Amino acid sequence: MNEMISSAQNAKIKLIRSLSDKKGRSESGLFVAEGINLIKDMQDKSASLFVRAGVAEKHKHLLENWTGETTLVADKVFDGISETVSSGGVLAVVPIPKSKPLSGRIVLLLDGISDPGNLGTILRTACALGVYDIIGAECADFYNPKTVRASMGGIFLANLLEAKREELPDLLRDYTVAALDMSGADVYGFVPPARLALAVGNEAHGVSKTVSAISSYTLAVPMYGGGIESLNAAVSVSIALSAITHRIYQ
Repeated sequence: MNEMISSAQNAKIKLIRSLSDKKGRSESGLFVAEGINLIKDMQDKSASLFVRAGVAEKHKHLLENWTGETTLVADKVFDGISETVSSGGVLAVVPIPKSKPLSGRIVLLLDGISDPGNLGTILRTACALGVYDIIGAECADFYNPKTVRASMGGIFLANLLEAKREELPDLLRDYTVAALDMSGADVYGFVPPARLALAVGNEAHGVSKTVSAISSYTLAVPMYGGGIESLNAAVSVSIALSAITHRIYQ
């Protein structure tokens, strides 16, 4: 344990506060992962860890096995930087990883997903189903604190790429694109090509004209019940990915 922070004006505390904003994350190349369950899932234990003083003894095992810098924060000061009531009194400041070239058989293309919670849920589900290459085209920020928490560790597993829509044709030149839309063919009957990019659009407006133009297929999750017009974007992509990966990996 390197130090005890007792002032809200401490430079490290100011840095953590700045990371709640996308500009702060972009300028520093850092993001915040908050919550004991999320931090336990981190394979790399070299990030800077901040622990609420009042729970330090409770997290003694975590602190003893952490390889990065660890800092105690006075309870009141920690409460001022915490964005959740269920953090367990721990947060880490983590470097934003560099994106890698696309390599998976399936790529997930998120076209204008605007809700950070939806985005995090999609990351979590995709990684659970073995889909790690994820492109965000004009989406909510992958490293928004709400997205990070909702990903439940997926943020540390996925290869995340941000792109402009006009960059997609070149970026996905080696992939066949299939877009999710209510008017599409039954996803359960879809035979995926050798390399597939599955696109899911904005919660309210669906996929963009740009993504529709590069899509070779349009797929839908069948709904057998009555009275429901559409599914939540995170639910739709979860069901569709499950159907597609089951066909590939069964």
